[in-house]
Amino acid sequence: MKKIFILAYARRNLGDDLFIEMLLKRYPKVSFYINVENPEHAILFKKFPNITVISEKERNLTKQNADEYDGYIYVGGSIFMEGGVVYNITDEFLDFLKECKQKNIPFCYVSSNFGPAYTQDYIDLAKNVYENCKDICFRDKYSYTMFSDIPTVRYAPDLAFTYEPEKNIEKKKNTVGISMIDLSIRKQLINKEENYYNMLIKNIGDYIENKKEVYLFSFCKHEGDENSIQKLMQKMPKEYINSIHCVNYEGDLDKFFEIYASMEFMICARFHAMILSSVFEQKCRIISYSDKIDNVIKDLDLFKQNIIHFSDLKDDTKMPLYEFEQVAQNKIKDIKELAIKQLEKVEEILK
Repeated sequence: MKKIFILAYARRNLGDDLFIEMLLKRYPKVSFYINVENPEHAILFKKFPNITVISEKERNLTKQNADEYDGYIYVGGSIFMEGGVVYNITDEFLDFLKECKQKNIPFCYVSSNFGPAYTQDYIDLAKNVYENCKDICFRDKYSYTMFSDIPTVRYAPDLAFTYEPEKNIEKKKNTVGISMIDLSIRKQLINKEENYYNMLIKNIGDYIENKKEVYLFSFCKHEGDENSIQKLMQKMPKEYINSIHCVNYEGDLDKFFEIYASMEFMICARFHAMILSSVFEQKCRIISYSDKIDNVIKDLDLFKQNIIHFSDLKDDTKMPLYEFEQVAQNKIKDIKELAIKQLEKVEEILK
């Protein structure tokens, strides 16, 4: 069996866990390895015999041990943010990639986007990284265009578009789901936190008055989703509490999707909420906190609606259900055929 090391944001974040599970299911005869800092974040991987979880303290990817594995796959979305929590645009990491290239050990990036970047030095270093990897497939055209002159750079829609639910989940009529995010950890949007909660309270009140059940979804505890749900519930009028359900992702994708996919309407603030709700044939309303969401909508002409931006939120921003929009499934089918190209070079390596 080939030994492949996966690099990922392994902190029980639904989108990244979904990427990893898709790799494990698609390549059952490959022996995968992954570093996980917190054992609680490795719950998802316990049911797969083809992955070995390594303690974060044991990880030491250096030039000296580059050939310990037959290849490396870095799967993740916002992994190229200057000053962000994921640092792989560094001179040290570049040295590791050069060693892999010299020893003909493939290193592939899957389903990522670039930025935000603030300095030319960071952009130049990123170019060197991309020139020395085997393949990098961006998930948005903005990132691809920035580096399209580099032969190893490609574009395909986000890998999550290829997700195939194991079973058909029926929609629960008169349900409205909301994927929550924590604005208090986003410096550029923290001033909109009170507007966010006040806006949700008013819209949720309207939904409940019109006989709808509301579900609040957390995609990642580590990034404050659960915290935002708790804050909202503390502010919610008591007469609405019994019509609101809280659903946290705790490492079991199937269990989470059984509820998530059953929603008739979805307010999507999370990037992968937007994609999964499109795949699950839900009527959506998008609140964007990042250019990465806007770019994908533009690239794929995904929605006709006017996208609501957190920067423009007001207490009285309305989200009536008649404005929610379902993506045509023939469009999703076409996008899936493009998105599978994210794994085009990975397929070559694993064969």
